[in-house]
Amino acid sequence: GTVLLADETGTPLTPALMYNDNRAVNEAAQIAQVAPQNTAAHGTGSGLAKLLWLLRHYETPARIHVHSQADWLSARLTGHFGCSDANNMLKLGYDPITGGWPGWMEQLELPKGLLPRVLMPGSPIGTIDPHLAERWGLQKETRICAGTTDSTAAFIASGAGEPGEAVTSLGSTLVLKVISDKPVFAPEYGVYSQPLGEHWLVGGSSNSGGAVLRHFFSDEEMVELSLQLRPDTPTGLDYYPLLSPGERFPRNDPAQAPRLEPRPAEDARFFQGLLEGIARIEKEGYDRLAELGAPYPVSIRSNGGGAKNAAWTAIRGTLLGVPMLPAEQEQACYGAARLALRCLDAASR
Repeated sequence: GTVLLADETGTPLTPALMYNDNRAVNEAAQIAQVAPQNTAAHGTGSGLAKLLWLLRHYETPARIHVHSQADWLSARLTGHFGCSDANNMLKLGYDPITGGWPGWMEQLELPKGLLPRVLMPGSPIGTIDPHLAERWGLQKETRICAGTTDSTAAFIASGAGEPGEAVTSLGSTLVLKVISDKPVFAPEYGVYSQPLGEHWLVGGSSNSGGAVLRHFFSDEEMVELSLQLRPDTPTGLDYYPLLSPGERFPRNDPAQAPRLEPRPAEDARFFQGLLEGIARIEKEGYDRLAELGAPYPVSIRSNGGGAKNAAWTAIRGTLLGVPMLPAEQEQACYGAARLALRCLDAASR
């Protein structure tokens, strides 16, 4: 959902509006008037709403490109702009079922040439810019491949691959994804689907997560407080941990207020209460996905900084009621490398 407008050489023309930016309220309403329900472009969290906001508030030349962060970086490596991947473009309106930009977007009267050519993640884009190859000592034949979103790359890294297997990303935000035989789109709840080989990744992203924890505690403090957690003794605190108003999933509500009171005197109890609150959002999220037609998880792997907290894993496992499995790899860069390997495999056949 993060978008940036740049000229034909990749020079930024606007700020990048981040995935959790909710300013495009009027633009989201405009999209709702023309877009079908089964698109991820609904809501203030969508890239399309942010794109309309940028076009409305900044003067730009005739020929411009819209970018996610992934394809802007890829384009910087090749020197050719105007290409993206199917996963990063979902919230800009791209239709993964038909494999193209839908006709209803014509009603928005977007500038000609603005939307990129879209490839499947892992598809070859081109070779590295010769000047960059020389600068970094790389082979001039080095291939650049279409990327994906960070959470999807982390999913690929985890080793999950069968329907019903799920991955929770416990990073700055909370991202849930489960493998399904069919796509599910429910923008009213912030739910969308991404193609993953023969299957689909159905999921959503909450604004809750590790950023809230780091607002109150340093990493060193969290390590110390984790030793004092009591997973078998719930705190009874009813928190909805957010840094500011606004939620994307499992409740798509720009006005959702943080709930962080009362704060107990003991830091360890407050910390556990925050972890329990995020775990309840995770449970609500997987329940929401199942309610909408995706499978409820048969197992859950975790990645991100929070995956290393054994006590938090125990709290989550009790709430979710399914096996909590270790991820084969936790880093999104490992999943990105697997995508690059597919690109090489495809080129060698």
